[in-house]
Amino acid sequence: MLFNQRTKDYLNEMQAVLVQSKYKVFQIDFESFKAYVNKQDVYKKRNGKTCSVEHHFGKWIEFKKEDISYGMSNSTRIESSFYGLEEVTRQKKTKYLNKEVQQRIVDEYLKTLKLL
Repeated sequence: MLFNQRTKDYLNEMQAVLVQSKYKVFQIDFESFKAYVNKQDVYKKRNGKTCSVEHHFGKWIEFKKEDISYGMSNSTRIESSFYGLEEVTRQKKTKYLNKEVQQRIVDEYLKTLKLL
């Protein structure tokens, strides 16, 4: 959920308590080599469930092409054919940023805010 006045009212009504506050990468644009970093708060409500709140002051941070890692992911789907239902499995090449690169991007973001 996004952070706004209605969110604050809802959290007050649910007697929510802040459990964790962290900065993390939310979106990655591999074509322009940018990652969107934003703050996320986790609240615990009175019924024991948790609620994640995303703030509005995020920023796009650039990264290098060498930071991109490649891997293979498996996908399985069921297709209908003349003979009935068939299970089709495929492999697809995927791009991702590993945890160390994401942490470095978050640290760069915190340097721009002068929090680190």
